[in-house]
Amino acid sequence: MAITQEVFTLGTSTVQIVDPSVDAAKVTIKNLQPEYEVGAYSRDGYVFLLSQTFTVTSPGTVTFSLATPPGGVQFDFYSILTTNAQVTATLIEGGSVVSAGTPIPAYNLNRQVGGSHAAVFDTATSLSGGTVIATELVPGENKASGGLDSSKIFTLLGSSTYAFRFVNNGNQSTTVGFDLGFSEQFNGAHDVWLGANGSAMRLSGGEEVQLFLDAGESIAATGGGSAVQVAVIRQD
Repeated sequence: MAITQEVFTLGTSTVQIVDPSVDAAKVTIKNLQPEYEVGAYSRDGYVFLLSQTFTVTSPGTVTFSLATPPGGVQFDFYSILTTNAQVTATLIEGGSVVSAGTPIPAYNLNRQVGGSHAAVFDTATSLSGGTVIATELVPGENKASGGLDSSKIFTLLGSSTYAFRFVNNGNQSTTVGFDLGFSEQFNGAHDVWLGANGSAMRLSGGEEVQLFLDAGESIAATGGGSAVQVAVIRQD
């Protein structure tokens, strides 16, 4: 009897992860990617935080732009605070945006993990057209219920333009604090498919399966995205 262990890094092409053998075998296959939960994604280094503090005059508007990468962006959580005046915050899709040309950085919540995000955030100098897909009314902090925290999840289109617009509804300038947690690996990018993508058994992040193979049988697998890690333990 022999036990072998191996870790494969899968992409979107099919890879044989269990070779045929002359012996029957028990095989355990485990998806090593994090569970579909913001905390797990954060601990594994897939969530970035964008933080901005700025003044919105009265009357006045401040706009930020977002250019998404081909795979899109998912908002996992956000908060908006305003000190003196009520603010209307809107998310606009597909508008014509002119950016200032100085990208705003966001930082990985797991500081032990390297890598950077592909989405580009910037201050916008002008915005026209587009579709408002979300609106938040944020009361001033000097009111009883000031501020807004949300765990609503937005999954944005890839290779697209979005804008965040903040409009001061009051009669005095206000300071706004905006925090946005987002990820660029989501919605199946961490799946493992036993067989071709979308046509066989799927293991989501953290899931595992045990199989008993007859002599001569093999298993192939596909990743839902790039760099999907799967562990295989085989007992012949």
